[in-house]
This record gives sequence, structure tokens and C-alpha cells, in this order.
Amino acid sequence: MNLWIVAAMAEELSLLIGETGARSKGRVGGSPWFAGALGDCVVNLGVTGVGVASACMALGAFCTMLQPDLMVMVGSAGSLPDSGLGTGDMVVAETEILAELGVVTGPGTGDARTIKLPGVVQEINLDQAVSSRLFHHAVNLAKTAYGRSLTVVGVSAGVHQARDRSRHFQALAENMEGYALAMAGECFDCKTAEIRGISNKAGDRDKSRWDFENAIIPPQKALLEYLKETI
Repeated sequence: MNLWIVAAMAEELSLLIGETGARSKGRVGGSPWFAGALGDCVVNLGVTGVGVASACMALGAFCTMLQPDLMVMVGSAGSLPDSGLGTGDMVVAETEILAELGVVTGPGTGDARTIKLPGVVQEINLDQAVSSRLFHHAVNLAKTAYGRSLTVVGVSAGVHQARDRSRHFQALAENMEGYALAMAGECFDCKTAEIRGISNKAGDRDKSRWDFENAIIPPQKALLEYLKETI
């Protein structure tokens, strides 16, 4: 199996890089990647850059040139209102939704259904079997939810915008790269899954209340447990 683990920033892969003994393999299309191993299984790790546009470019290059069978995205996210998630909790994505795609219906919300153009799909499923096993391991480490995840071009500027997004999409958390992963899976016939730690409440711009460092470790630990079970 050609396994890839991807994240927006190298810091979000730090534990996995250490545990697999990964070493730099250079760049593909400008995006850095590393190769390590767990037992006899090679584990590749790629850095996509921040944001859905950068992630689309990086994942397209990885998939075209290195042809992964499974890609798992790790990282951080902001919990949306009514999700019940707080800092240090985790979310496993069932689907990814691109918030602003289509006809804009409000600040940070869109509806692609009214455009009626071929290939324009606002919500994409991730692999249910892989996601369910990730969830199984995640709940042993921290409070974890499984459901819709929202990819945004720009994060919520305030709690009112976060609440509007939560109600409009019925999503648990917002991130900036997940839709690119889901789309790459569809385009390149690759299994995909995504697990993120909650670093902050969406719309809260006071970074003194954020905890990025503690958010990025639990998803990596859960993924390691999944890999040890699987490979």
C-alpha cells in the first residue's frame, strides 16, 4: 500500500515524522515530502501549505507523480457552535464541504446546487471504513466527534459568522484544506480520511485562548494506533 499522511504545516506532522524516522525526500511541485517506515511499511508524509488552493496544488502533484493508495490528513481545526467540541478534542471527517462554493448566500456561505454546472459538487465523502477505525482509536485518547467538516477559504471572523456557518452546513468544525483532500481522492481514485484536533473555537480571534500545540498531537497519536493495527 502506498500510504501518505498530509498536513498543511510540517509542525502538524512532527510526531509522525519522529515515530517513522522519516527523512526529507525533497519537493514535488514545490511541496516538501518525507519518507519513513513503520515495520515493513513505507510511510510517506507531505506538506500541502495552508489553504484550499495550496492544498489542491500539492495534493494534485503528489497524486500525479507518486500515486498514493490512501491519504490521511491531520492537523488542527476550529470547532463550530453547537458541535460540543472544545480545545484538545478531535473531529474525524465524514464529509468535507467547501463553504463558499456556488452562489454566495451570506458571509462565508454558498450553495453550489443552484449553479447546476457539471462537476461542481460542494460536499464530498471520505472513506467510511478508514474513518471509522480512526474514530475508534481517537475516542480512546480524547473526546471525538464524527461528522461533517467544513473547508473555508477564510476562517470565521467572529462568533456570529461561525454560528451562521454551523447552522447553514450542520458541520462540526472548520478548516482550510480538507476539501482538497476529498477532491483529490475522487479525482485520483484514492482512499481518503481526515482527523483533526480542536485548537480554538471558530470565530474567536483572541489567540491567547488557542492551543495549537496540544491540538496537533492527539490526531497523530490516533493515526499511529490505526497504522499499527493495520500494517
